[in-house]
Amino acid sequence: MDKILEAMENLSEPSEEEKQKVKQEAEQYLKERYGEEFYVDDLHYAWQTDRWSMRVHDKNGWDFWVFNDDGQFEDTYFSNRLSRDAQKEFKPIIEKTFDSLINWETSVIAEDEVEGQYAKSIPSYQELRKETQKYRQIIKIALATSLTEKKQEKEIEKVYRLVSYLNQNNIRALLLVFYYDPTLKEKGIREVDFTKLGDYQDYSTATLEIKDVSKIKTIKDIQRYLIK
Repeated sequence: MDKILEAMENLSEPSEEEKQKVKQEAEQYLKERYGEEFYVDDLHYAWQTDRWSMRVHDKNGWDFWVFNDDGQFEDTYFSNRLSRDAQKEFKPIIEKTFDSLINWETSVIAEDEVEGQYAKSIPSYQELRKETQKYRQIIKIALATSLTEKKQEKEIEKVYRLVSYLNQNNIRALLLVFYYDPTLKEKGIREVDFTKLGDYQDYSTATLEIKDVSKIKTIKDIQRYLIK
Protein backbone atom coordinates (compact mmCIF):
# COMPACT_ATOMS: atom_id res chain seq x y z
CA MET A 1 0.00 0.00 0.00
CA ASP A 2 2.84 2.42 0.85
CA LYS A 3 4.45 1.78 -2.53
CA ILE A 4 1.15 2.43 -4.30
CA LEU A 5 0.70 5.75 -2.48
CA GLU A 6 4.30 6.70 -3.23
CA ALA A 7 3.78 5.95 -6.90
CA MET A 8 0.61 8.03 -7.00
CA GLU A 9 2.38 10.93 -5.33
CA ASN A 10 5.20 10.76 -7.86
CA LEU A 11 2.74 10.70 -10.75
CA SER A 12 0.82 13.67 -9.35
CA GLU A 13 3.93 15.76 -8.60
CA PRO A 14 3.52 19.05 -10.50
CA SER A 15 6.09 19.98 -13.13
CA GLU A 16 8.52 22.83 -12.56
CA GLU A 17 6.64 24.82 -15.17
CA GLU A 18 3.39 24.40 -13.24
CA LYS A 19 5.08 25.33 -9.97
CA GLN A 20 6.44 28.52 -11.49
CA LYS A 21 2.99 29.37 -12.85
CA VAL A 22 1.36 28.95 -9.41
CA LYS A 23 4.19 30.88 -7.74
CA GLN A 24 3.77 33.85 -10.11
CA GLU A 25 0.00 33.81 -9.70
CA ALA A 26 0.38 33.83 -5.92
CA GLU A 27 2.80 36.75 -5.99
CA GLN A 28 0.45 38.68 -8.29
CA TYR A 29 -2.53 37.93 -6.01
CA LEU A 30 -0.65 39.23 -2.97
CA LYS A 31 0.57 42.37 -4.76
CA GLU A 32 -2.96 43.22 -5.90
CA ARG A 33 -4.43 42.53 -2.47
CA TYR A 34 -1.89 44.34 -0.30
CA GLY A 35 -0.11 46.70 -2.67
CA GLU A 36 3.28 45.29 -1.66
CA GLU A 37 5.93 43.05 -3.18
CA PHE A 38 6.24 39.50 -1.84
CA TYR A 39 8.44 36.51 -2.59
CA VAL A 40 6.87 33.05 -2.71
CA ASP A 41 8.85 29.84 -2.24
CA ASP A 42 8.65 26.40 -0.60
CA LEU A 43 5.65 25.21 -2.62
CA HIS A 44 3.79 22.09 -1.53
CA TYR A 45 1.05 20.36 -3.50
CA ALA A 46 -1.42 17.91 -1.91
CA TRP A 47 -2.84 15.79 -4.72
CA GLN A 48 -5.45 14.26 -2.41
CA THR A 49 -7.16 17.65 -1.94
CA ASP A 50 -5.80 19.53 -4.99
CA ARG A 51 -4.41 22.16 -2.62
CA TRP A 52 -1.26 24.27 -2.85
CA SER A 53 0.52 25.60 0.25
CA MET A 54 3.28 28.17 -0.17
CA ARG A 55 5.57 30.02 2.20
CA VAL A 56 5.82 33.75 1.57
CA HIS A 57 8.29 36.44 2.66
CA ASP A 58 7.42 40.12 2.92
CA LYS A 59 9.86 43.03 2.51
CA ASN A 60 10.79 42.84 6.22
CA GLY A 61 11.62 39.15 6.05
CA TRP A 62 8.52 37.96 7.90
CA ASP A 63 7.15 34.59 6.82
CA PHE A 64 3.51 33.62 6.35
CA TRP A 65 1.49 31.19 4.22
CA VAL A 66 -0.68 31.45 1.15
CA PHE A 67 -2.96 28.66 -0.07
CA ASN A 68 -4.65 27.84 -3.35
CA ASP A 69 -7.76 25.66 -3.48
CA ASP A 70 -9.30 25.13 -6.91
CA GLY A 71 -7.76 28.37 -8.16
CA GLN A 72 -8.89 30.43 -5.16
CA PHE A 73 -6.17 32.07 -3.05
CA GLU A 74 -6.26 32.79 0.65
CA ASP A 75 -3.47 33.88 2.98
CA THR A 76 -2.52 34.58 6.59
CA TYR A 77 -0.70 37.90 6.12
CA PHE A 78 -3.30 40.19 7.69
CA SER A 79 -3.72 37.92 10.71
CA ASN A 80 0.06 37.51 11.09
CA ARG A 81 0.60 41.28 11.12
CA LEU A 82 -2.00 41.80 13.86
CA SER A 83 -0.75 38.79 15.82
CA ARG A 84 2.83 40.15 15.85
CA ASP A 85 1.53 43.43 17.26
CA ALA A 86 -0.42 41.55 19.93
CA GLN A 87 2.67 39.51 20.79
CA LYS A 88 4.66 42.69 21.43
CA GLU A 89 1.88 44.26 23.49
CA PHE A 90 1.21 41.27 25.72
CA LYS A 91 4.72 39.85 26.15
CA PRO A 92 5.71 42.10 29.09
CA ILE A 93 2.28 41.74 30.70
CA ILE A 94 2.20 37.95 30.61
CA GLU A 95 5.84 37.45 31.55
CA LYS A 96 5.44 39.77 34.54
CA THR A 97 2.12 38.29 35.69
CA PHE A 98 2.87 34.57 35.50
CA ASP A 99 6.07 33.57 37.31
CA SER A 100 5.65 29.86 36.48
CA LEU A 101 5.32 30.52 32.75
CA ILE A 102 6.42 27.75 30.39
CA ASN A 103 5.40 29.43 27.13
CA TRP A 104 2.48 31.23 25.55
CA GLU A 105 1.15 32.36 22.20
CA THR A 106 -1.46 34.70 20.83
CA SER A 107 -3.19 35.19 17.51
CA VAL A 108 -5.64 37.73 16.15
CA ILE A 109 -8.27 36.90 13.56
CA ALA A 110 -10.30 39.63 11.85
CA GLU A 111 -13.49 39.09 9.89
CA ASP A 112 -13.18 38.93 6.10
CA GLU A 113 -14.81 42.32 5.55
CA VAL A 114 -12.28 43.94 7.89
CA GLU A 115 -9.37 42.36 6.02
CA GLY A 116 -10.80 43.55 2.73
CA GLN A 117 -11.30 47.10 4.03
CA TYR A 118 -7.80 47.53 5.46
CA ALA A 119 -5.74 45.21 3.24
CA LYS A 120 -3.83 47.94 1.40
CA SER A 121 -3.13 49.91 4.57
CA ILE A 122 -2.97 47.49 7.47
CA PRO A 123 -3.31 49.33 10.80
CA SER A 124 -1.58 48.27 13.98
CA TYR A 125 -3.58 46.01 16.26
CA GLN A 126 -4.09 48.90 18.68
CA GLU A 127 -5.38 51.13 15.89
CA LEU A 128 -7.69 48.43 14.54
CA ARG A 129 -9.34 48.01 17.96
CA LYS A 130 -10.36 51.67 17.87
CA GLU A 131 -12.10 51.19 14.52
CA THR A 132 -13.92 47.88 14.86
CA GLN A 133 -14.97 45.03 17.14
CA LYS A 134 -15.01 42.55 14.27
CA TYR A 135 -11.96 40.60 15.35
CA ARG A 136 -10.98 38.12 18.05
CA GLN A 137 -7.78 37.58 19.97
CA ILE A 138 -6.88 34.11 21.24
CA ILE A 139 -4.39 33.78 24.09
CA LYS A 140 -2.96 30.42 25.19
CA ILE A 141 -0.74 30.14 28.26
CA ALA A 142 1.05 27.09 29.70
CA LEU A 143 2.12 27.21 33.36
CA ALA A 144 4.23 24.85 35.47
CA THR A 145 1.93 25.00 38.48
CA SER A 146 0.05 22.27 40.30
CA LEU A 147 -3.26 23.99 40.92
CA THR A 148 -3.88 22.85 44.48
CA GLU A 149 -6.57 24.50 46.60
CA LYS A 150 -3.81 26.34 48.46
CA LYS A 151 -2.46 27.87 45.24
CA GLN A 152 -5.76 28.34 43.45
CA GLU A 153 -6.69 31.72 44.91
CA LYS A 154 -3.31 33.24 44.09
CA GLU A 155 -3.31 31.85 40.55
CA ILE A 156 -6.82 33.09 39.85
CA GLU A 157 -5.77 36.56 41.00
CA LYS A 158 -3.06 36.50 38.32
CA VAL A 159 -5.53 35.54 35.63
CA TYR A 160 -7.89 38.28 36.80
CA ARG A 161 -5.15 40.88 36.34
CA LEU A 162 -4.75 39.81 32.72
CA VAL A 163 -8.50 39.70 32.15
CA SER A 164 -8.85 43.15 33.68
CA TYR A 165 -6.31 44.54 31.20
CA LEU A 166 -8.23 42.97 28.32
CA ASN A 167 -11.54 44.37 29.50
CA GLN A 168 -10.19 47.83 30.34
CA ASN A 169 -8.93 48.05 26.76
CA ASN A 170 -12.14 46.59 25.30
CA ILE A 171 -10.29 43.68 23.70
CA ARG A 172 -12.45 40.85 22.39
CA ALA A 173 -10.57 37.77 23.54
CA LEU A 174 -10.65 34.09 24.30
CA LEU A 175 -8.28 32.99 27.07
CA LEU A 176 -6.94 29.49 27.68
CA VAL A 177 -4.62 28.72 30.60
CA PHE A 178 -3.15 25.23 30.99
CA TYR A 179 -1.77 24.24 34.40
CA TYR A 180 0.83 21.46 34.49
CA ASP A 181 2.69 19.65 37.22
CA PRO A 182 6.20 21.17 37.49
CA THR A 183 7.71 17.72 36.85
CA LEU A 184 6.88 18.36 33.21
CA LYS A 185 9.89 20.65 33.02
CA GLU A 186 12.04 18.11 34.85
CA LYS A 187 11.28 15.68 32.01
CA GLY A 188 13.00 18.09 29.64
CA ILE A 189 9.84 19.60 28.15
CA ARG A 190 10.74 23.25 27.68
CA GLU A 191 7.77 24.26 25.57
CA VAL A 192 4.18 23.08 25.23
CA ASP A 193 2.96 22.51 21.67
CA PHE A 194 -0.60 23.85 21.79
CA THR A 195 -1.52 21.78 18.73
CA LYS A 196 -0.65 18.55 20.59
CA LEU A 197 -2.08 19.06 24.07
CA GLY A 198 -2.86 15.37 24.42
CA ASP A 199 0.89 14.70 24.69
CA TYR A 200 0.93 16.44 28.08
CA GLN A 201 -2.29 15.04 29.54
CA ASP A 202 -0.46 13.06 32.24
CA TYR A 203 0.96 16.32 33.65
CA SER A 204 -2.25 18.37 33.50
CA THR A 205 -3.61 19.61 36.82
CA ALA A 206 -6.28 22.01 35.53
CA THR A 207 -7.42 24.10 32.56
CA LEU A 208 -9.02 27.51 32.52
CA GLU A 209 -11.13 28.29 29.44
CA ILE A 210 -12.80 31.68 29.11
CA LYS A 211 -14.38 31.97 25.67
CA ASP A 212 -15.39 35.61 26.17
CA VAL A 213 -13.41 37.61 28.73
CA SER A 214 -16.01 40.39 28.73
CA LYS A 215 -18.23 38.04 30.76
CA ILE A 216 -15.80 38.33 33.68
CA LYS A 217 -16.94 41.08 36.05
CA THR A 218 -15.39 39.94 39.33
CA ILE A 219 -12.56 37.65 40.40
CA LYS A 220 -15.12 35.07 41.57
CA ASP A 221 -16.45 34.76 38.02
CA ILE A 222 -13.19 33.14 36.92
CA GLN A 223 -13.68 30.08 39.13
CA ARG A 224 -16.69 29.06 37.01
CA TYR A 225 -14.39 28.51 34.03
CA LEU A 226 -11.88 26.30 35.82
CA ILE A 227 -11.81 22.66 34.69
CA LYS A 228 -9.99 20.13 36.87
